[in-house]
Amino acid sequence: MNVDTILCEHDIDPVRGFLPGTDPVVKLPKAYTAWEQAAAAFGEDPLSARASIGDLPVLDAQPLLDDRGICRRAMLLLSVLGSGYVHAGETPAELIPACVSLPWKQVANRLGRPMIISHASIVIDNWSMEEGGDPRRPETLRTHTRFAGGDDEDWFYLVTVSIEAEGAAAIPAIIEARIGLEQGDATTVPGCLAAITNRIYAITDLMNRMEERCRPRVFYDHVRPYLSSWPKAGVIYEGVDKTPQHLIGGSAAQSSLLQAFDAAMGVMHEDDRSRPFLRTMRDYMPPAHRRFLQWLESGPSLQDGARRIGATDDYDCAIDALDRFRRAHMAITARYITQQGDEFAEGTGGTEYGTFLRVTRKETTDQRLN
Repeated sequence: MNVDTILCEHDIDPVRGFLPGTDPVVKLPKAYTAWEQAAAAFGEDPLSARASIGDLPVLDAQPLLDDRGICRRAMLLLSVLGSGYVHAGETPAELIPACVSLPWKQVANRLGRPMIISHASIVIDNWSMEEGGDPRRPETLRTHTRFAGGDDEDWFYLVTVSIEAEGAAAIPAIIEARIGLEQGDATTVPGCLAAITNRIYAITDLMNRMEERCRPRVFYDHVRPYLSSWPKAGVIYEGVDKTPQHLIGGSAAQSSLLQAFDAAMGVMHEDDRSRPFLRTMRDYMPPAHRRFLQWLESGPSLQDGARRIGATDDYDCAIDALDRFRRAHMAITARYITQQGDEFAEGTGGTEYGTFLRVTRKETTDQRLN
């Protein structure tokens, strides 16, 4: 077992981390142009999007399933069509028509992910680079599919892509340290903790760039509704299941990167206000990434290693960096949601996010060793 083997087994790119190693596919074959056009309609006339989607032909997704990149593009488009259909009107739709739900079921089954918009689609599989670009620089990227938020929405996703890319450099170090600890060697722990600390500072700086081009009011009114969970009564997938399903919308908690930092460092979220939601969010990640988190948690953590060799100051520096990130995240959610809505506003994942973020932050700082 070595670093390259673990990366390969869990579909993690050595440079880009949880982002795909090759740039995402930006267009489906010609036979599926109707999906591309219907998704593009959100930017042109979101009020008529539901009617446009309802008029789509029922297309068989089977020819798309063998090419992974194309399959993921199909999942993105169908997720936009499905979530968009539900949330495009004045009141949420109670049923997703068969023209979306049937091919969506095929694609979702192939990828092992739920049928709703998620971080894995709208962020991970929704970008490309300009010539000479860098995934760590959002200004050099562009999106290919969005709802009704225009350039502000693009920036929201692209900053998040860059956070994933910037944090990726710590993953090989995490794996190397985890393997060493399992074999009784903790010598790589200080270097790994330094890598984590540096990457968390870098992604925090990126997150704080969000308001450069994404206005909170635009996000709240024109992006957030489409990323939301299904209504509490659930949604029926026509032709798939007659029982209403309730699924959770896109959430930062669906990022494998952020949960990997916690798992590697031994930051345990055991509170009833944090653990159930975070565990549920793993169901929305690509299956290989879920298994990576499980692998990290199945053995000794960096906290164990830091205690073993007296690297407690290094460990606390990493914890402090993670706390700084979570404080910044709380501040951004306050500006983008609380200050735009009311005291009962929920996050896109359907959580009472203020309590959730406060609890996860306390669970983080409680892990300090000194």
